[in-house]
Amino acid sequence: MKIKYTILASALFMSILSAMLGQTQAFAQTPDDPNTLGWKRSAKLGTNLSLSSSQDVVGQTDGSSETYGLNLKSEFKRLSEKDEWRTEGSLVGATTKTPSISRFIKSNDELKLNTTYLLFLNDAKTWGPYARAEASAPMFRGEDTQATAKPYRVTRNNGTSTLTGPQSTYRLTDGFKPLNTKESLGVFWKAVNEERIKVEARLGAAALQIDASGQFAAKGANPAGEIKVSELSDVNQFGVEAALSVKGKVDDKSSYELGIESLTPFVNNKADNDKRDAFALTNVDGFVKLTSNITSWASFGYDYKVKLQPQLTERAQQTHMIVLSANYNLL
Repeated sequence: MKIKYTILASALFMSILSAMLGQTQAFAQTPDDPNTLGWKRSAKLGTNLSLSSSQDVVGQTDGSSETYGLNLKSEFKRLSEKDEWRTEGSLVGATTKTPSISRFIKSNDELKLNTTYLLFLNDAKTWGPYARAEASAPMFRGEDTQATAKPYRVTRNNGTSTLTGPQSTYRLTDGFKPLNTKESLGVFWKAVNEERIKVEARLGAAALQIDASGQFAAKGANPAGEIKVSELSDVNQFGVEAALSVKGKVDDKSSYELGIESLTPFVNNKADNDKRDAFALTNVDGFVKLTSNITSWASFGYDYKVKLQPQLTERAQQTHMIVLSANYNLL
């Protein structure tokens, strides 16, 4: 059933995306000027691979390493004299095989959708109220994989702890879990809105839901050599959201994006024995992206993402990607 659910959900997403792409064929392409009125659309499909092999190298295991990745990013934006509506979607996935782990395992996996509505309160279109909604989740099952079989110490939310026999793989999460959804309302300010650089800030109220019941997180090994695994719980929060994003171009071929947003949950469903205050439970989501186009179809890039969700897990979730991609513009 879980496999069928993942396949059906993936098919549904691709069907919705295909419909969106089909409907937008009637929209006219517009220049890069951010103040151009009307619809703008973009969709880019990228693939990347990495192959390496070593033999008799000091400090390395003999064998080959392979990584194959796929990324899809799309944006649909409508700008008028009174308001702006933009919707963005992204899909990132990668699988890797190394000499230590001979089978392919998931090394990156995220599906993310968000939509933002801005209402302008001045002629310069620089500030006003906003409404935003977003959802994100990994598409496929997550697991902890070890090069050699090891026992797992599994701690559940009811306080019980069990020890498994030695095994090389332990299932952590199901497909589309944990599912993060967030809704927010507040005020935005476009400090800079030019072709070369855009700076936007937001401040408002937000609600966050994380569907994580029955999922697990690996937390390294204890002194006995057992892999520590903890059960996760659902998270429901409401509080103050603050965000800052910067997009710009270094030149005609190179661009950058960076952003950070936080949610301080003054209302939450933390456990009764959790003595942390709202500030200690603050969620932080940040990213840095650098891209340089080598040709019209190839680019080199660096992506860094960090996510802090203290109520869900105490460890920072981080991903780094340095990739050489072959790209195809769908729109």
